[in-house]
Amino acid sequence: MKPALFHILCAVCLAMPAFAPASGAETAPGRVNQAPAAAVLDTSVTGALGRKLDEYVSIIETEPAEIKCGEADFLIESCTDSLVRQFTAIRLYSHYVASSLMGDETVAIHIFDEWFAPGKVKMQNDLDFMNARIFAEFNRQSLIGMKAPALEVEDIGGHRAGLFDSGLYSDRVTVLFFYDSECPTCKMDAVMLRNILGGGKYRLNFNAFYTGRSKEKWQAFTEEYINIDNPEVRIGHFWDPEVKSDFQRKYGVLQTPRIFLISRDGTIAGRRLDVISLKRMLDLYCKPYSYGSEESSAFYDRLFSDYGPDPDCGKVKELCDSIAHKTLGSRDTVIFKQMTGDLMYWLAVRRGEGVKCGLDYLIKEYVLGKPEAWTDGNDSLKILSYAKVLEDLLGKTEIGGRLPAIRVEGTLKVRGKAKPAAASLDRLRNTVVIFHSEGCSFCEAELEAADSVAMADRRARFFIVDVDAVLDSDPDTAYGLFDAVDLSVLPYITAVDRKGRITGKYISIRK
Repeated sequence: MKPALFHILCAVCLAMPAFAPASGAETAPGRVNQAPAAAVLDTSVTGALGRKLDEYVSIIETEPAEIKCGEADFLIESCTDSLVRQFTAIRLYSHYVASSLMGDETVAIHIFDEWFAPGKVKMQNDLDFMNARIFAEFNRQSLIGMKAPALEVEDIGGHRAGLFDSGLYSDRVTVLFFYDSECPTCKMDAVMLRNILGGGKYRLNFNAFYTGRSKEKWQAFTEEYINIDNPEVRIGHFWDPEVKSDFQRKYGVLQTPRIFLISRDGTIAGRRLDVISLKRMLDLYCKPYSYGSEESSAFYDRLFSDYGPDPDCGKVKELCDSIAHKTLGSRDTVIFKQMTGDLMYWLAVRRGEGVKCGLDYLIKEYVLGKPEAWTDGNDSLKILSYAKVLEDLLGKTEIGGRLPAIRVEGTLKVRGKAKPAAASLDRLRNTVVIFHSEGCSFCEAELEAADSVAMADRRARFFIVDVDAVLDSDPDTAYGLFDAVDLSVLPYITAVDRKGRITGKYISIRK
C-alpha cells in the first residue's frame, strides 16, 4: 500500500473517538474529542491503530531519516484526540528507539525533541521521560551523517592526541573501537577484529579507545588482543581516564563495546556496529569499486524494464534525483557514488533520446556537478575522467547546430528507392542521417524501419552511412567523423531541417 493512502487511513483512524470513560464516568454530549480526567484508550482502538502504525513504519523502512522524521510529525500532528496523539507518539518513538536499523536513532531523537521535550505530548511517566532525555543526550552528537565529535585524549605513550580535530581528516576510513579490559564481549570482538583486519585486505585507521582507568590492564589488553598483523592498518591506542573529553556523552558510550566507522571526510558512516556488520561496511568502503558490473547492469535492466527501450528523459531524471535524495540526503556518499556511477555506465552504452538526455543530466548534476563526492583515485579515473569523455561526446552535433562539413560516401534513400551517393553532411536538407555498422541488430531494425517509412512517405529522405565501410575505404574521413559526431553507440540517427539545422539526435525511426 502506498504511503499517501496510509496517510488517509491513519488520519481517519487518528481522528475517531478513541477513549472509554473510567467506571462511573460519563462523557458530556458534544465533547467526543475531549477525554475525561480518568479516560483511557479503548483497547480495540490501540490494537487497530498500533497495527496500522507498525505496518506503515515497515513500508517506509528504507527511506532516509529525514523522510521518517517528517512522516512521524505528520502522523502525530494528525491526531485530534490527546490520548490518541500520546499513543501514536509513544508507539513511534518506541519503535525507532528500539530499531535495529542503523540511523533510526535520529528519528527517535527528533520525536523526543519535537514532541516530548517541549511538552506537546507527555510520556507515560517521569521515568520514561528521563530515560528518553538520557538517550537523546547520549546519542545526538554521534548520529549517522554527522561529523565525528573531536576528542582530546592521550595515546598509550602519554602524549596528547586530538582525534577527529576539525579539518584534520584522513585519506583512510577509521574504525573507532571503544572497549574495556573487564568486558568479555570486548575481548571476543577484539579477537574477531584482529582476524578480520589482519589479512592485509583492508587499508584503514584502527583507533582502539580504552574506557577503563588501569594503565597496566590497558597495556596487557592491547598486547594480547589488539596485535593486528597488517602493515596497511594504522593502529592507535587512546584513553581518557578522567573523562575530560566527554567521550561517553559525545559517542553514547554507556557500555562497551561500541564500534563506529568514520568515513574519509570525518563523517560517521556506521554506529552501534557489531563486528560482522562492520566487515560488510568495510567491504563497501575500503575495496575499490568496479563500476558497471554485470550485476549492476542487470539491476538497472530490471529497473527500467517497464519504460521500454528508450525511457522518457523525465523518468531518467527522476531516478537520478531519487538516488541522490535517498543517499546524499543521509550523507551516505559511498552508496550514492556506487549507484550513480553504475547508472552512468549503464546509460552510456544505451541508445535513444531519453537515455542520452538523462545521461547528460546525470553527468552535469551529480557527477561533474558534485566534485566533492568524487575524491579518491578510483573516482578520478573511473568516474570523473569517463564523465568528461561522455560529456564531450554528448556535446557533439548540438540541436540547432549543423552537421560537420565532411564529405561521406553513403546511400541516399528517397521515394522508396536507394542509390549510392556522396554528400557533405552540412549540405544535407530535410534528411534523416543514419550511421550504422554491419552485424548490429539494432542498426538492422532501424534500417528496416527506414525502408518502411520511405515506401509509405514519398517526402521522406534518408542518408545512410556505413561507418565500417568508411573506415575501410577512407580512414581519415572516418576519424574526422569520430571527432565530430558521437559514434560511440550505433546506430546514431540525427535529423536536419530544410535549413540544415539539427532538429533531433539519438532518435529512433521505429517509434
